[in-house]
Amino acid sequence: MLITKASGQKVQFDKNRYRQSLQRVGLNVTEAKQVCNQVYQDLEPETSTTTIHNRTYQILKKKSKFFAARYSLKRAMMNLGPSGYFFERYLAAVLAAYNYKTSWHQFLQGHCVEHEVDVVAERDNKKILIECKYHNQPGGTSDLKIVLYIYARFLDLKDTHHFDEVMLATNTHCTTEAIKYARCMGLKILGWRYPETGGLEHFIEEKKLYPITVLTDLSPLLNQLFREKNLVLVKDLLKYSPVQLSKIFGLKTTFAENLIKQAKELTQ
Repeated sequence: MLITKASGQKVQFDKNRYRQSLQRVGLNVTEAKQVCNQVYQDLEPETSTTTIHNRTYQILKKKSKFFAARYSLKRAMMNLGPSGYFFERYLAAVLAAYNYKTSWHQFLQGHCVEHEVDVVAERDNKKILIECKYHNQPGGTSDLKIVLYIYARFLDLKDTHHFDEVMLATNTHCTTEAIKYARCMGLKILGWRYPETGGLEHFIEEKKLYPITVLTDLSPLLNQLFREKNLVLVKDLLKYSPVQLSKIFGLKTTFAENLIKQAKELTQ
């Protein structure tokens, strides 16, 4: 069965890979097979991966909001937008949980010109310049010209600000040429399932640092209100009691209780 990726490419639907994605969110082997069969029997030729994702999400949501939230992590990252501002802030929060000292969105004077820098991270006597490339639509990739200009920026800033390393952080993927150049020049990449030994999703799952947008009952309006209060991680909700959350954001108490319950399930 051919399906259509977000890029427009036609590929075979890989049942094994699909089942593995379900098991990663917590389903056992039997449950993953059941969901896979349920989705596969409804597939039509060249169905889009977005349709498959949405169908899977609805099935999982009926089973458990916990499974649905974890399954939708990649899409939730895309809902941090529309601009990359909150992705930068989110990445800084993730790194801080791993004992990095972080700062974000600042202007630094280089040897030649001033640069707008996304994130600076420091740990173990190393100072890292991090440039974020955020995509709010499936299929987006970071190509060669992205890593070229990031490395050029690093060269202009490294001596003036004593940077030891440079990194590209993205919520999606990089092209083969971008990866090839980055490896050659020592530019690190942190992306979705890249590197294989520990991509961005690994650092999120390891410490349960889910973005607030992963919550299954989050409306666009509530998402905006949370942003205005600088709520970036799901665990940020646990700073509030249901009554406090209800008063601050104008929510029904029962709805606030459900949000906090889901936040606890995802982070404990």
